Amino acid sequence: VFKEVIAPNDKLYEYLEDKRLTWVDDFPIVNTAIVKMLGKLSEKNASSLLVPNLYKNNEDREYALQLFRKVILNEDKLNAHIEGKTPNWDQDRIADIDLIILKMGIAEFLYFPSIPVRATINEYLEVSKEYSTPKSSIFVNGILDKIVKEFEEEGKLNKIGRGLQ
Repeated sequence: VFKEVIAPNDKLYEYLEDKRLTWVDDFPIVNTAIVKMLGKLSEKNASSLLVPNLYKNNEDREYALQLFRKVILNEDKLNAHIEGKTPNWDQDRIADIDLIILKMGIAEFLYFPSIPVRATINEYLEVSKEYSTPKSSIFVNGILDKIVKEFEEEGKLNKIGRGLQ
């Protein structure tokens, strides 16, 4: 029913576009997530799949909350690190999802000493490939690499543990 009636519904599409123009970009991702979730439904497990778990475990939840707080509370500082690294782009022209990905990556560099730099870059490249435009991963990689080099020169990377630099 979803694939045949709801997803291709032009009225729904127009309604969502009227409510928020950028929703159009998210529509395929949301449709895919809904189709996957509906594909896993059966009478036995229907109630458990209606609202999937956001987190694998409590540690995962705590990490997500800490990252969210760090990004929100340090947004101006994180924006300042991005400025100047994008000479051909005003921040207004950078896709919102790319800015969010960059801020999250920078926050991990600065505030999560146990997460290796390479792991942060690799994770956010994967996020950009999954949720942003086709060339975003190249853009995100370039900016994060520039920022890491700058942080290393300024001694701002305080990674602890073996092999974390």
